[in-house]
Amino acid sequence: MTETFRKLSDAHRRQLDLEHTVVDERTYDRVWSAIMRLIKLLDEFPGRRDKILSQAEFAVVIAERDSEDCLMRRERMFTLANSLIEGSRQLLPRTLRDASEGNVAIDATFVPLYGKTGNPSPTNPHGKRWSANHDGGWYRREGSHGAVTHADADMMNKIEGSKAYSGTAPGKRMWGVEIEIARATANYAGFPDQFPLLTHAVSFHIPGAIVGEGARLVESLHERGHPINLVIVDRAYSNGLYGQYAVPVRLLGGKNVFTYRDSDLGEQAFDVRGFVQISGSWYLDTLPKVLREADRVILAARNSYKRSKPTGSRKAPETSEQVKKRKQAHADWLLAATLYKTQFAQRAKSLLRPKGRMDADWTRRYLVPIDSPDYAKWKAQPAAHQSVTVMMKRPEGKEAELANAGGLKHEQHFCFGGEEWTRANGMRNGVESVNRSLKRSQYEDIADPDKRAIRGNTFTYLVVAVATVVENLRQIINFYKRHLAVKTVTPKNNRLPSVFWQDPDRTPGQDLAGLPPDIPPL
Repeated sequence: MTETFRKLSDAHRRQLDLEHTVVDERTYDRVWSAIMRLIKLLDEFPGRRDKILSQAEFAVVIAERDSEDCLMRRERMFTLANSLIEGSRQLLPRTLRDASEGNVAIDATFVPLYGKTGNPSPTNPHGKRWSANHDGGWYRREGSHGAVTHADADMMNKIEGSKAYSGTAPGKRMWGVEIEIARATANYAGFPDQFPLLTHAVSFHIPGAIVGEGARLVESLHERGHPINLVIVDRAYSNGLYGQYAVPVRLLGGKNVFTYRDSDLGEQAFDVRGFVQISGSWYLDTLPKVLREADRVILAARNSYKRSKPTGSRKAPETSEQVKKRKQAHADWLLAATLYKTQFAQRAKSLLRPKGRMDADWTRRYLVPIDSPDYAKWKAQPAAHQSVTVMMKRPEGKEAELANAGGLKHEQHFCFGGEEWTRANGMRNGVESVNRSLKRSQYEDIADPDKRAIRGNTFTYLVVAVATVVENLRQIINFYKRHLAVKTVTPKNNRLPSVFWQDPDRTPGQDLAGLPPDIPPL
């Protein structure tokens, strides 16, 4: 950071209000002191980190932490990070900011902490530390991100008399923090390049320690005046309690788009007035069983084909029997996909159409498909709902305790598996792309903890926040480059001025860095 400061031009220093030009031996100490003052305001995990703490030393650190003060600092960090990110977005002119309809994709990514990894597990939360960065957490890529060791899993199973816990091998566990990112997506899949796709919000936490962060990011966007439209996530979010993600997002105007666990496909909920929820959408309950199970059937065919593919070393040739099985599985999958398309269209005839957004009291309205071939048969049922509009209310009492009470957990905007859902869900690739971009060594390289040796979660949070701003600026520049290019842009020429349109009124050699920046309308 000190080296970066020393490389700033006079123009850059004026813009950053760092007018002094004398570089002395105290620069490093001054930068360090400034960082420490900032961390003191933001650190939700205060305490010493000068060494690996003993059990007694760690107990003192925990005892001195005030929960309300720590929560306040956590909110400060969240506010600062998202204010910086919003500032980068505000560099765009209003026309580009307003071009977005409010679609975002949300995903989490792991960021390692500096130093020796590891800590005692949940069964020994106050024991001797294994790392000076003692406020991190174990992470594993698959399944739940909060990992435990094999020994801890055995102990927890003995305590609870169950087999609910399974340990994670040391080679699969990583030590650090988790970052959640809300990234803008295109208004429609494959739509022209209308505006830069920027990161709009971030949050930080210990892996597996926090729930509801997805809804918190959407709430932050709403508070900043962003339009809220499609909110695209994976099943790590949709599988939570309906009151922690699905409902809060919809109350803010969000339209949920997500995937399911394999076991959640098919029938999910029932309404006594004659409706059944199938893979996130409501239908007349006269829907035949074969159409109710269509999603499970196509999934089984796809999984069978995946299992038939060769695994292990590519040098090991397939046997003739393996080739035969793989080709047959592929043919079965293609046949199942064709059948599924027909079944999906047939099922859509009995679909209840959403009408408007969810009310503040959680009420949702649907239009009954009176033109369905099964409508007369359905309406003749003794308990069938007789109006063309049906209201689904907030579940109460014991019903509210169900995981998918009233279908709230699994409801989503598009019909799962359809063309609209497939296009929308595909736009989630954008947030996965920014995760990779932030970790690339030629850019922000947040995957390398050796480049941020200051201990503690909060410094890593600050680095990631600034890195996200830099990545946003790069996306803005690349957007303008794509639109101003007069020649084919390649990695070799993407920095040459002659490749891009030039202002004919600009004086050659003019120092643009010395000019005051244009302030876009807000």
